[in-house]
Amino acid sequence: LAVFVWRLADGPANYQRDIGASALIMVYVPFLLGFAVPMTTADDGQWRILCTLAAVILSDTGGFVSGVLFGKHPMAPTISPKKSWEGFGGSIVWAAAGSAVLVWLTLDVAPWWGAVFGAVVAVACVLGDLAESLLKRDLGIKDMSNLLPGHGGLMDRLDSILFALPAAYLLFSILAPTS
Repeated sequence: LAVFVWRLADGPANYQRDIGASALIMVYVPFLLGFAVPMTTADDGQWRILCTLAAVILSDTGGFVSGVLFGKHPMAPTISPKKSWEGFGGSIVWAAAGSAVLVWLTLDVAPWWGAVFGAVVAVACVLGDLAESLLKRDLGIKDMSNLLPGHGGLMDRLDSILFALPAAYLLFSILAPTS
């Protein structure tokens, strides 16, 4: 309702686009965040969430550092010009290495499982970032909001987490089911 009222003040230009984007966000954000709920019901649920968030942070940081230092080959130049294949590789390496240790220490599973977990979460993070970049390109905007200055908006901070949660839930369900 707030979006409708806000859009009334700006007139009819791009009205359908803005309402459509708002409706999409209102549906897909709670849906994807909802995957955190069943993960928390396990006895080790807090560790599952911590491992997922750590893998996201490692992926984002590894991708940024590797992209800045080594990035030469654009991954998706029309969607996200600064994303590189080298950064993508860094995302996977950092998340896999960090998750191998963290998942082994907190969930008492084999380090190889943690590495697989980190790699899959890293891929999900990059897909989430690209999906949001595609949406922003389609809407013709740089940042989803100015709520977090310098970070591209709230959705730019959530895009990786939103796509990582279903991937993490699926992996935990298959490889480390609750008792």
